[in-house]
Amino acid sequence: MKTLQEDIDDLDRMVDRGAAKDAIRSQIRLISREVAALQAEKETLFAAHAKLRESHAKLKDSQAERGDAAWDAFQKEAKEKQRIIQSHMLKH
Repeated sequence: MKTLQEDIDDLDRMVDRGAAKDAIRSQIRLISREVAALQAEKETLFAAHAKLRESHAKLKDSQAERGDAAWDAFQKEAKEKQRIIQSHMLKH
């Protein structure tokens, strides 16, 4: 399969060689279809990228929330242990 640049180079050669208008127009239509397909693919990729970024942001938020909850639980447990230690120290 040819690249877009190769198709454009073919068009350039056709013009240099004095190809018929119909042949040149046919090559231009071919290039136009390829450009349209690339634009559609670009839009699809942009949409997929935006969706991926959104998912990533949600994942980071979720991880942060879980991390905060774990930290809060750790702090609560540490305070409880400290309270128990102080309670035992006061009894002795």
